[in-house]
Parts: sequence; C-alpha cells; structure tokens
Amino acid sequence: MREDPTAEELARLTLELCLMPSETGHEERIADWVEARCRLLAGPERTHRIGNSVVCDPFADDGLERGGTVALVGHLDTVKCATDQDYVVRDGRVYGCGASDMKAGVAVMLALLDRWRDLGGPRPVWIFYDAEEGPFEENGLEPVLQSGVVPPVDFAFILEPTDRSLQLGCMGVLNATVSVAGRRAHSARPWQGENAIYRTLPLLGRFAAVERREVRFGELTFYEVMGVTQANTVNSKNVVPDVLVLNVNVRFAPGRTPEEAEEELRALVGDDGTVEVKDRAPAGDVYLDHPLLEPWSRSVGLPIQPKQAWTDLARFTTRGIPAVNFGPGETSQAHQANEWCPVDSLDFVYTALRRFFS
Repeated sequence: MREDPTAEELARLTLELCLMPSETGHEERIADWVEARCRLLAGPERTHRIGNSVVCDPFADDGLERGGTVALVGHLDTVKCATDQDYVVRDGRVYGCGASDMKAGVAVMLALLDRWRDLGGPRPVWIFYDAEEGPFEENGLEPVLQSGVVPPVDFAFILEPTDRSLQLGCMGVLNATVSVAGRRAHSARPWQGENAIYRTLPLLGRFAAVERREVRFGELTFYEVMGVTQANTVNSKNVVPDVLVLNVNVRFAPGRTPEEAEEELRALVGDDGTVEVKDRAPAGDVYLDHPLLEPWSRSVGLPIQPKQAWTDLARFTTRGIPAVNFGPGETSQAHQANEWCPVDSLDFVYTALRRFFS
C-alpha cells in the first residue's frame, strides 16, 4: 500500500501543473502530460483521449461490485494569466495561474489516481477536460459525456475550489447583448443626431436598481443577480454614437430555467433596447441528501454552502446524476491576479476524498 502524499508533495504537484500554460484553447500540452501519466498508472487500455480531455477508468475490467461509480471531475484550462503572476510555493501557499481554479483540484485527482489500487468503496473514474473557462457550447466536458467511454455514473465530485466546504448546486448563467439605438452625427453638431449613450441612461438606471434576490433551499441561500458588465460603441471619437451595446450577465438560482431568466431580462429592457442572447447555461440541482454523500460529509464535518457561481455540476444534474462541488482552493482567488491556493487546503481535500474511497 502506497503512503498518502504529504501536503508539500501536493503543493509541488500543483505548482508543476501551474507551470504548464493551459489558457482556454491551448490545453494540448497539459492534456498530453495528463494522458501520459494516466497511461503509466492505469494502462493505455484504461485511458481515453477525447480532444484535449482525458478519461481514466482503472477499474474498468476488474469485475468487482463496488457500490456505485463516482466521477472525479476537473478542468485543465485557465483564464488568461495575469502578467505579474508568481510561480512559487511560499508561506503556506502555492502561487500560480489557476492555482485555485483549478490546478489544485487536478493535483488532488492525480494524487488519488497514483494510489488507485489502494482505493476502496465506490468505483472511481477520473475525468480531466478542457475549455471550461470558455463558452458553454465549446466546453470539453460535453463531448466526453457523449463519447460512450465514461461508464454509467451514480455520483460526481466537481473539484472546483470550495473553501473547505461542500458546495451544493450551482447558479445558472446567461449573457446577452442589449443594443440601444441613437442617430449618428458629427460631434461638433450633436444636435443633428441623438446620442445612444444618453438614450441608455434610463435603462442603466433600471439595471442599477435591480437588487439581489434570495432563493432558499433549506438552510442554503442563493442570490439571483443581473448586471451590466460591458458597454461599447464602435464609432470614431468625433462621431455621436448611433448605438451603445451593453453586455448583461444574469445569474439565476436552481429551480429556474434559462428561458425564465431571458424572459425577465426582456421585460426589464422593454422597448428601450434589442436583446440578443449570446450564451447560457442551466443551473445545477441541489442534492441535500444522498446515500453516497451524507454519511461521509457528516463524518468529515464539512460545512454546507450554496455554489454562488456556475460549474459543470449542472451537466451532471441535468442528466439526473447527483453531483456536488468539493475541491481545494479559495473561491475568492479564482481568476485573480497573482492567484494562490493554501497548501493545507490541498491536504484537507485529499484526506477527505481518500476517506470517501476507503
């Protein structure tokens, strides 16, 4: 039986992964590295490559009844890295682009895979995938789940950062452009036109007045929000703009559909603009109780929180597969400049999942 890794070993593995650039759309190098490691540990016949995603199923042909199949799920890509990002283990933290979101989660997955022969309990299957940080329709997990290489899954852990808690469900998300029309004119004679920016002010006021809305699931509270995240014109500096385009980001709670969120947005905009939905992703269901989850979470003493963001948990729950978010790292560090992950968080999550598979 192989010894569990030390916190320092998990930190070094996280840093090694951070040092492999894998901005969305450029995951080939890290996918090659993960695939090679899976082939070495579990064998080529139990390792499957789908684009720049990798599925490893070391128990595929052991013939044992293990009380259900549990997927360990982590994305390999990161957002565009900050120019001043450190790459070092220092003062109890691993610094690196994607350290919390979510190279730390991938490191824990790989550490468990290193010891797959020692794992008991449910049958684990490992899913490493690309393009999570990009548009919903280009996400690499969907081709994986449609590939036929993943066995029927009874439960899934999404190893996004969760602040050493179990985060249930996830918010749905919708991005739309709202275009407000004006009339073009020379900026020296603005009275000959109608400035689209000024015409947008009443609508911006309505968006600014939208307050967060609570949606409760037992002890959990999700907050639905709607906000303008971009405002752009395409005119020259000496031209009164004839259109202002807003990007509006909508977050809606479990139990609501993207169609309902779109309807609410259109009602707020009314006749003051033209709405065009650019991308949307469903909310993820909340599983407060599950026979594979509840005894373990109680024994570990995990705090329970809502996931006030979107994750690929939704891809599982929309298929009727229970899933939770549980991974190392700090949610507040996701997408931050000079991102970091606590070393003790890596050890905490590894130890908890090792206990799940015992």
